[in-house]
Amino acid sequence: MTLLRRLISGAVLAALVVAAALAGGPAFLGVSALALLVGLEEFRRLGARMGCEPAWWLMGPLAGLLLLRGVIPGGSALEVGIGLALLPGLPLLLLRSHRERPFVAFAMGVAGAVWLGDGLGFLVLLRRAPLPHSEAGGVVLAVLAVAVVSDTAAYLVGSTVGRHPFFPSISPHKTVEGAVAGLAAAVVLMAVVLPGLRPQVPLAAAIGCGLLAGAASQAGDLVESQLKRSAGVKDAGGWIPGHGGLLDRLDSVVLVGPVVYSILRVLHAL
Repeated sequence: MTLLRRLISGAVLAALVVAAALAGGPAFLGVSALALLVGLEEFRRLGARMGCEPAWWLMGPLAGLLLLRGVIPGGSALEVGIGLALLPGLPLLLLRSHRERPFVAFAMGVAGAVWLGDGLGFLVLLRRAPLPHSEAGGVVLAVLAVAVVSDTAAYLVGSTVGRHPFFPSISPHKTVEGAVAGLAAAVVLMAVVLPGLRPQVPLAAAIGCGLLAGAASQAGDLVESQLKRSAGVKDAGGWIPGHGGLLDRLDSVVLVGPVVYSILRVLHAL
């Protein structure tokens, strides 16, 4: 029954994300905004368990601005908005007791906003890139697929032939063999998919993109594992039956998006 719940919830989540990525526009922005809200709340709860709850009044607006930077016209207006979200937080710290660790709350709020808001914001930027509709959706799906394929390959290989621990102090079940398999899977995926979506991307560049994206995916997973270990929990939440919290699914994606976007911009493929 647990496996069946996991498969059903995973299929429903995947169908929702794929449909939103292909539709683009308000649908993708709405799903991204919902994912951001849920992810931020899970991050807040983890911070509270660690004794350093982030300031929601700072984290929420700042994350929202970062998510919408591909939608809000005018870079200067966005910079002003981010400044207005950040700067009032400093004098407002004076209203809190030193026992409430106000600077920790401020730092955690900024960290959560940048990690999730900026990461998901790059997916919005990719989806709104000046590309044919299907190609933009395909690039977003490729980013999501890197995270899924890398994680799946790492788990399958690590659980079967893995012998050498990989960051055992953070995640004792991860292995070097699994990490290598995850990187290889990301490289193969990008080498096959990226030149097909953007023919101006050379094969060597696609391989390099896959390598960096695979590394980013695993780094994101390790970051969240460190966060959960510090909070003393197994999952970030219980929103997705059989899978844990949404943050458990977002952790890899939010670092892959910036990598792929930056590489495509450097290659003038966006």
